[in-house]
Amino acid sequence: MAQVLRRAVELPVTGPRGGDLTPLAELIGRRLDLAAVRLRMFVDGRPVDHTWPAVRGTPGGGAAAGGVFDGGAFDGGASGDVAFGDVAFGGGSDGGAFDGGASGDVAFGDVAFGGGSDGGPAAAWAVVYRGEEIGGLLVSTRAEHPITSRTHRALGDVAGALGAVLAAAAAQERRHAAADACWQATARIADARTRAAADMESERHALERDLHDGAQLHLVSLQMAAAVVEHRLAAGELPGPELHEALADLGARLERGHTLLVETAAGITPPLLRTAGLEPALAAALREAPGTALEAGRDVRSRRYPPPVESAVYFACLEAVSNARKHAPGASVRVRLHSTYQGLAFTVEDDGPGMELSGAVWLRGPRDRLASVGGTLSVTSTPDAGTRICAVVPF
Repeated sequence: MAQVLRRAVELPVTGPRGGDLTPLAELIGRRLDLAAVRLRMFVDGRPVDHTWPAVRGTPGGGAAAGGVFDGGAFDGGASGDVAFGDVAFGGGSDGGAFDGGASGDVAFGDVAFGGGSDGGPAAAWAVVYRGEEIGGLLVSTRAEHPITSRTHRALGDVAGALGAVLAAAAAQERRHAAADACWQATARIADARTRAAADMESERHALERDLHDGAQLHLVSLQMAAAVVEHRLAAGELPGPELHEALADLGARLERGHTLLVETAAGITPPLLRTAGLEPALAAALREAPGTALEAGRDVRSRRYPPPVESAVYFACLEAVSNARKHAPGASVRVRLHSTYQGLAFTVEDDGPGMELSGAVWLRGPRDRLASVGGTLSVTSTPDAGTRICAVVPF
């Protein structure tokens, strides 16, 4: 018994072998010339076994199963319950103090005898700590070395000394479980923070695109209207009544632009797009862009599309028109919405001087927006013949 306690004190409590009682089971088995030894402890109602000889493929310290105990005196049958002496942990399948599984072993006194898988007798002792059964000592002897009274007493003494050992091991197991749970919780929190940051960044980019694509057309139109007023004032072409009308128009444009910025910043879909659909919303927005014509097929006017599709096409169209007016000032712009066998399509073309497409940063925004709903965008531009933007969203 003293050797058992000394060996228990020497066992590592940290590292890969921390909390492993297999060396202790081996010491008991070798000293008493046993076929197999299993130290079982209960951690929060869960059995944790340390078995010698270790089952092949089962790491030390794990809940080893099998070996000489499979189907033997310590097999709890379907329920997996095991009795130690006259104390049944969980009860046998027949409600008795000890369930011998397939072997039909019985318990009497404080020892349950039965046949191990090698034909030798088997026995079990309850391990008690501070009046509470916290585990058990299970042994299987060799056929040629049955349990003697001396071995019986020695094993009883060992079981009595194992109380503090199993209690400490169970506490260590709980600490390991708590540490694992802590690490897992920390990892979940870190993952949640990462996902939240990614979502916030995605929302920021979405807001940036909406502000750019939606407000840009209004701001460009306002800039051009203000430039016209300035030019006519300088030329003396704005008498009082016309000047008043021009200033009122600029004020109305400013108010519409302000409303659009506020709604976009709040994440609000343009009201007309939300209530009436794609064609009416585009028609209203393009009124801010003189010289821009909208054509919509009957099949587009008569149906609604999923909100993400309508939003993507709406803002991509406005972005394309805005860039056409910036790069081809004074040119006429035509927007066409129609359905094809591929899905919802639109084209934006102008009759301006054309543009250089290499390194065209502005194309990234509408391309990314359409890609978010599975759409594609292509651009062709010919010198002195204008630019044509084509896009399609599968639907």
